[in-house]
Amino acid sequence: MDRQERLTVLLKYLNEYGDKEYNFESIYQKLMSEFDTEYSYNSNMRENPYLNNLRQTRDKQAARYIELKQKRTKKSCSSEFDAFVRNFKQDILVELRIYVNPSADITSENYEE
Repeated sequence: MDRQERLTVLLKYLNEYGDKEYNFESIYQKLMSEFDTEYSYNSNMRENPYLNNLRQTRDKQAARYIELKQKRTKKSCSSEFDAFVRNFKQDILVELRIYVNPSADITSENYEE
């Protein structure tokens, strides 16, 4: 599976399962697997901003969710879970745009009808 296909499949998985907090473990494992894949591809975080973004999602949003979930064993941590999934999706979307067409910058500012 090439990189673009891998990222597309991962994004589809997040869209399907990213709305339920009980899926945290499986989504977290996907994040860790993606991080390991990217790390083996290019471990230099300056040269591989996608890897750096995944690291930040792992170290900030996922860690925050895990920390709060340990404190609130009976309560939901849905806002932290949502932040984790949202950041993970954003990491993938940014990388897909770069990977698909690095020279295309399609924003509302330079799009005219």
